[in-house]
Amino acid sequence: MSEHIDKNVFQTILSPVLPLIEVNQNSLHNDLDTYKLSLSSFTTNLLFGIITRIKSVGQIVTEIKTSPTAKALGLVVASKSMYNEAFNRYPPEIFKDIFHQLVKELDLHKIPEISHLGKMLIVDGSLFPAISNMAWACYKKTANAIKMHLSFELNRMIPTEFISTEGNFSEKEFVKQILREGITYVCDRGYIAFNLFKQISDSNAFFIIRGKSNMTYTVKECLTATVPDTFLKFFSDITDSNIIFNSDENKASYRIVSFTAMGENYILITNRNDLTTYEIIMLYAYRWQVELFFRFIKRTFKGIHLMSQSPHGVQIQFYLYMIAYLLLLSFKQDTEIISRENEKDEHESEENNKNEALLTSSSCSNSNAKRPYVCGLVTLLGEKLKQFYKIGLHWLLAVKNNLLEIFDVNIAKVIAQYSYQ
Repeated sequence: MSEHIDKNVFQTILSPVLPLIEVNQNSLHNDLDTYKLSLSSFTTNLLFGIITRIKSVGQIVTEIKTSPTAKALGLVVASKSMYNEAFNRYPPEIFKDIFHQLVKELDLHKIPEISHLGKMLIVDGSLFPAISNMAWACYKKTANAIKMHLSFELNRMIPTEFISTEGNFSEKEFVKQILREGITYVCDRGYIAFNLFKQISDSNAFFIIRGKSNMTYTVKECLTATVPDTFLKFFSDITDSNIIFNSDENKASYRIVSFTAMGENYILITNRNDLTTYEIIMLYAYRWQVELFFRFIKRTFKGIHLMSQSPHGVQIQFYLYMIAYLLLLSFKQDTEIISRENEKDEHESEENNKNEALLTSSSCSNSNAKRPYVCGLVTLLGEKLKQFYKIGLHWLLAVKNNLLEIFDVNIAKVIAQYSYQ
């Protein structure tokens, strides 16, 4: 707590990124002396706007001019034209480097119940509407759009890499660009391609991708479907097989897990032969985390409203959303730990011990195996997702209303009260 004692909440949230901003600020010759809205003030002001859920540059300008909170924080008053110029002046690579440094340096919690399964990235894309004069963002004859292609790490529940393109850019090409050895990529049906399957396998990487019902294949071997009895009430018609696709020129062997859930049929294609049937199903089930992240960016951060019309400006805006997300998630996890460590009430202490056990051990795991079969990933992750990995609207509002407060145990407790809302 000593490093936080003299910092308010806003300074505490930004503390991991401020040294990185300073390094980049110092690398820009005369930037600080030349521009009122320098790299440092431009970045800080926009992060303030994102954290306080302001959707446009114009509203940020008004907020900083008139808000007592912004004045107390010492934010630089600047015009809308200054922001527009800064979006074009600074290269997106600056913000990209800052984002990747935070991904590497922040001490974010990992989910131990799935860590033994390896590093898993959920990959997906989402469209952001663009105005008609953004001709570079071509999508349809009647509409422009920007597509964010994102890799989302399931182990820490964070974005790790993204690109923003015109709406028509291929989702499969993004996967090829981010391929790394040993990583498992979890994707939906838009990523089906036999050459992509081969390229992932040739890269010594792995995939779990949902197949289409009209795909034909020949079964080489029927495997034993291993799903705990507790979950049989959610799934039916479960099969597990090694197959060869009839249309695959490479005649490569893959594994297919098929099942029915809530009346819908699923076919999951994978090259991971070490996982159980249940683990494959559960890992794909958590693909929806990336959908929730996109919803968070668009609705909670109000990212559906673009602050810049240029390709570089859009990239900067998206990188700042990612940076703000990482900073807030790190702050939330620190706040939760501080709040729980200082809780004196016996009942709440017992609950905290229960949560700590969920966070640090596989308390529901089979004693004869290293994989959780009884409670399952959904049960194990459910409580932790709310407390340690989800930035809710009520929690964010509590943060906003306490930005000027000195960050101490009492403020940590106040903010932590809204973790589950």
